Amino acid sequence: MNKLTKHIPTILFALVVGISLYGCSSNEASPTQNHSDEDHSGHNHQVEAKVDHNHQAEASGKDLHSGALHQAEASLAENEVLITERQMEGAGIELGAITRQQLSKVIKSFGEIALAPSDEATVSALIGGIIKDIRVIEGDFVQQGQVIARIVHPDIVDLQQNYLDARNQHEYLKSDYQRQKRLLEDSVNAQKTVQNARAAYQSNLARLQSLKKKLQLIHINPENLTPKNIRDGYPVKAPISGHVAKVEINTGSHVTPQQSLFQVAANEKAHIDLKVYEQDLSKVAPGQPLTFNLSNSPGSQPMEGEVMRKAKRFDPEQRTALVHAQIKDMNDRLLPGMSVVAYIQTGSNKQNTLPEGAFVLDQGEDYVFLLKRKDQVNNSQEQKQEHSHQEQEAHHEHTTKQVPPHQSENADNGNKTNEHAEDISFFVFKKVRVNKGITQGGFSSFTTGQEGITSARFVVNNAQAILSEMNKGESGHSGHAH
Repeated sequence: MNKLTKHIPTILFALVVGISLYGCSSNEASPTQNHSDEDHSGHNHQVEAKVDHNHQAEASGKDLHSGALHQAEASLAENEVLITERQMEGAGIELGAITRQQLSKVIKSFGEIALAPSDEATVSALIGGIIKDIRVIEGDFVQQGQVIARIVHPDIVDLQQNYLDARNQHEYLKSDYQRQKRLLEDSVNAQKTVQNARAAYQSNLARLQSLKKKLQLIHINPENLTPKNIRDGYPVKAPISGHVAKVEINTGSHVTPQQSLFQVAANEKAHIDLKVYEQDLSKVAPGQPLTFNLSNSPGSQPMEGEVMRKAKRFDPEQRTALVHAQIKDMNDRLLPGMSVVAYIQTGSNKQNTLPEGAFVLDQGEDYVFLLKRKDQVNNSQEQKQEHSHQEQEAHHEHTTKQVPPHQSENADNGNKTNEHAEDISFFVFKKVRVNKGITQGGFSSFTTGQEGITSARFVVNNAQAILSEMNKGESGHSGHAH
């Protein structure tokens, strides 16, 4: 007992020293752990910075506000605005030219695009049969004489056989008639025998010619026909050049003679049939110019035409007469049957006009937007410079950190992405003040001191959208206007 009591102070001292040493060891280990955490945190921050950098680089490739665009905007003069092609398409903005019209003496009329009877054709079957081959679909363009289908039937084989029989009989009957004729001249033969030979010969000749015409109608050449090349069918050919407007059959269907198979229309020869009211009819004359639009797009750039002739028939119910007009610049958008609104110009003094959608009112003045130029820039160079600048910043912030290998791969991928940047097209418009005149039929006349506008291009619809973009630029919220 006394021995244990004697050693208690020594034991307590050893415990205190042990606890102190453990505490010191823990404190020394803590900086190492913190340093590891700090390195890990720095690594995460650097990765996040790189990811954010790559994201910005990708966004820069899609952003329309590139450095080159900003340079183009900085060079804009007063009353000029820059609009990208993507903005133009999004707003549905179209360009057009000035038209010369006499709005004070314009006759408004309604009608439709039509074809002359000779410019549309119905393709029918001359001989009934089975459709074997259809080579076109609706909308295809075909040339006159082009094979568009085939019809097969046993009657077609019989027709060729009958023709060959008649042709063979023709040679025999012709020789017999000539022989009997010579015998009559020598007073050896009777007159009746000669007459019978002549009748048989002429009857077969008529049959031969009839069969020959039938073969020609179904596009089989009788001159080249032999027993070895008899066909089981005949080709159906396009009677005129034009577009296939309708296909009324399918492969394997049975058709009868004179049945309609196809409709072919020469749309490029279309004209306008206008209904002019009785009180305006006397003012219309051949040669007068006119402008027209499709009824479903009245605000688009007008198309031009000219009065050809007036029909000599009056509709007592509608109190109108038909006026035929030609289309000066036919295009694929115009199809027979479409409704149009036309303005026939009966006056002689013409003025510059634009559609109503081309004009904007700004601070009490009327303006139009004239196209100054169209250009394009490429974002790739600007993206590379921006990428290099961001990379230098990231390197400056983390000079004491080691970049893991996968970071360099991300940076390379970013450069590869930038190499595929697309060109950005843009338009520069000038806001031109005009003196607006008469508005009639969707068009307004105007005058301006601007020179060289006759051949210039203008915004012809939704000009208000460009004015809004210009006003945003002046207020500092957009870089696309000054």
